[in-house]
Amino acid sequence: MKKMRKVLSVLTAALAVFLISCGSTNVDGKDPEVANGIKAWNSREPESARAYWTEIKDSATQKKYLNYITLYNAGNDALESTDAIKATNESKLLSACNTALTKFSAIDEPLLSLPASTKDKGSKLTAVRIDNLLAAGKVNEAGKMQKTAVKVYGTSAELDTTAKEVAVCESIASKKANLLAQAEKAAAIEDFDAQIAAYNDLLAKCTAAESEVNTLVKNSGVADTNGVSTYAKTFKKVRQDVAVQREASIREKAYDYKDAIGEEFARQPEGTGSGKNGEFTLDEILAHYKSVEANINTKYDELIAFSEKYPKEVSKDIINDINAQKNDLQAKIAQINKEIAYKKEVESRGKTVMPLMIGLFNPAPGSTKESQKSRPAKFSATKQKGDEYWWGMVSIKSGEMNDLVITLKDNRNVRVFNQNTHSGKDIEKKGIKDLVSKANKVGNSWPVLNAGKALGSDKYFFEIQKGKTDSYSGEVVVYSSFITRSR
Repeated sequence: MKKMRKVLSVLTAALAVFLISCGSTNVDGKDPEVANGIKAWNSREPESARAYWTEIKDSATQKKYLNYITLYNAGNDALESTDAIKATNESKLLSACNTALTKFSAIDEPLLSLPASTKDKGSKLTAVRIDNLLAAGKVNEAGKMQKTAVKVYGTSAELDTTAKEVAVCESIASKKANLLAQAEKAAAIEDFDAQIAAYNDLLAKCTAAESEVNTLVKNSGVADTNGVSTYAKTFKKVRQDVAVQREASIREKAYDYKDAIGEEFARQPEGTGSGKNGEFTLDEILAHYKSVEANINTKYDELIAFSEKYPKEVSKDIINDINAQKNDLQAKIAQINKEIAYKKEVESRGKTVMPLMIGLFNPAPGSTKESQKSRPAKFSATKQKGDEYWWGMVSIKSGEMNDLVITLKDNRNVRVFNQNTHSGKDIEKKGIKDLVSKANKVGNSWPVLNAGKALGSDKYFFEIQKGKTDSYSGEVVVYSSFITRSR
C-alpha cells in the first residue's frame, strides 16, 4: 500500500511538471499562431504577422506579440519623420533617432528581426547623430547610443566607423579627465613654489599626452571625422589652460607684493588700542613712517627679484603699475614727513588720526576692483572733558567726486572743516564753515560730499563734541560715492 502511494505521488508530480511545461510553451510562443506570425514577420514585413497573432488564444500572449507590431510601427514612423526634418535641426533628428532606438529595443530580439531597409536607414541616421554628439563633446551619450544602435540594427559600415570614433574619443576623454584632475590638485596647493613645481610637472605630462593622442588619432582610421577631430583639438586646450593657470598663479603672487606694499602703508603704529590714538608724539609719528618707508623698499626689492625669476609671467605692465604705486606712496610719505616737521603748527591742530593719510589709492580689503572704499584712519579717546579736535591728511585725485565720511560708535555730534581751527579757537571767531552734509547723514556717519573740492587741500580737521560718556572711538573713510553706497 505504501509503495502504491509513493508511485502515485511521483506520477502526480510528473504530470504537474508536464502540464506547466505545456502551458509555458504556448505562452512563450511555441503554438502555431505565434510561430506563423514570426515567420510572416521575418519573410515579408512586420505588419503581416498581425493576421496570425490576432488568433492567439491566450490574451496575455496575444497582447504581447501585437504590441511588437505597435512598437515597430512607432519606431519606423520616427525614422520616416526624419525625411521632413531639416538637416540643420540636429535636436529633432537626434530625438527621432532616439525614439526609434527606444521602440525597437523593446521588441523581443531573439524572436524578431527588423527589415533590411529599416536597419539600413536607422544605422545611417544614427551614425550621423553619434558623430555629432562626439563633436559636441558628449562622449558618454554617444557611447550609449552606439551600443544600442548595434544591438538594434546590427553591424554596418557606418556603425563600424562610429564604433572606432567612440573608442578614440573615450580614450582622449579619459586622458583629459586625468590631466584636469591633476590641474585641480595643483591649484589647491597652498605653498607657491610647490604649486609652480606641480604645474611644471603637469605641463610636461600634457606635452607627452598630446604626442600619445596624435599617434592614436593618426592610426585610428577615423582622424577626419567631426567627433575625433574635435576631441583632438580640445585636448590641446588642456595644456593651454594649465599654462594659463600657472601664469595666473605667478601674476597673483606678484600682485600679492603690491598688496603687501599697500598694507604696509596703512599699517597702524604699535599701541593703537583704546585711548592711545591721538596721543602719539611727532617724533613717534615720524619714526613710524620711516619704518613704513623702509619696509616698502624691502618688499619692492623682493618683487623685483621675483620678476627676474619669472620674467615672462611678470610683465612690464605689472612692474610699471607697482612702480607707480611705490613712487606714489613714497611721495605721500615724504609729504607726511614734511607736514609734521612744522611742529608748532601741527600741535595747534589737535590730535592726529592714524594712519595719517587715507584715500582710494589704498582700498580697504574686500572692496571692489574699482576701490569703492578706503582703509580707515582710526581715532579714539578716553576721559573726554570737553570738545576735542583732530586732523588728518587725505589723498583724492583731481576731478574725482569722492566723499569723506567720519563714523562714530555713538551719536555725539561731529563737525568737519577745511582749515586749522587751532583746537577750536578759530571756529566761531573766523566763522569757519562746517562741511558736513547733514541732509545725507546716515546714523552716526557724518559725510563731506565731493571732499576734494570742499576741503581745497590735502588736510581735514574735525571736532568731536562732548557726549553722554567720557570716551569715544571712530574712523575716517574715503568713499567713491557715500550716497550710492548708503542707499
